[in-house]
Amino acid sequence: MPAQTVKIDKKRRIKLPEKMCDVIGLLPETDVIIELTDNGLFIKPKLSATPITKRIANMGLPVTDWIQMEKEIERGHLR
Repeated sequence: MPAQTVKIDKKRRIKLPEKMCDVIGLLPETDVIIELTDNGLFIKPKLSATPITKRIANMGLPVTDWIQMEKEIERGHLR
């Protein structure tokens, strides 16, 4: 994906391009980590403190739903 130019507003906020957010799975209200590197700023989603398997287990789904969910995750349909 090519680089894009965005403006920093008066409150020093940056609006990230929607397409770039979609590619890396940044949804509205997602916490991100911003790191200063030798090459500039690096922005990445903050991983949940609770592993996805534990969050799914807490849903109390029947085993058949687990199998379908695993297939969807492997295909990249769930984020």
